[in-house]
Amino acid sequence: MKTLKSLALLFVIALLTATSCRGPQGVPGVPGHDGNANVQSATVESIAVDWKWDANALNWYLDLEWDAIDLDMVDYGAVLVYMENPGEFYGWHQLPLTLYPNDQYSSTLETVYYDYGLTIFWTNSDLQRHQNPCEFYNTNLTFKVVLIDATTYAKYQNEDLSDYETVKILFNITEKENIR
Repeated sequence: MKTLKSLALLFVIALLTATSCRGPQGVPGVPGHDGNANVQSATVESIAVDWKWDANALNWYLDLEWDAIDLDMVDYGAVLVYMENPGEFYGWHQLPLTLYPNDQYSSTLETVYYDYGLTIFWTNSDLQRHQNPCEFYNTNLTFKVVLIDATTYAKYQNEDLSDYETVKILFNITEKENIR
């Protein structure tokens, strides 16, 4: 009899524990909002001295080191880079990107990813050494870097990840980490 009372008591405790740990019920048929545990983001504000001229490749470049960029992220996930438009209208644009600062030439921004970092290359169409990008636009240049692990990236491949505002909402990105 004592064993039966102990089992009954354990059953009641287990039942109370299981029911007290539940959160609010979601709306039936409506998927919940995914978290961002597998998505990281950072803001990079570059100043003129951050950009270096490569006379052999004929471009400006900016190296960014971030230990969150690992080989799995580069090979299987996504490393997305967006630049705030330095021109006349506001907006975030995904790299690679071609800007047309005047009617004489264009500038193309591209990225290369590697273990623990990335490099942004700024090449002018006439392959001449123009002003440093920050000096040309007379402002610091700001970039957003978003890292998405492979599993999460596979789940969202059909979404428009070229739009930073969409990415920000999809992954509930908060603006808190700066890597430069």
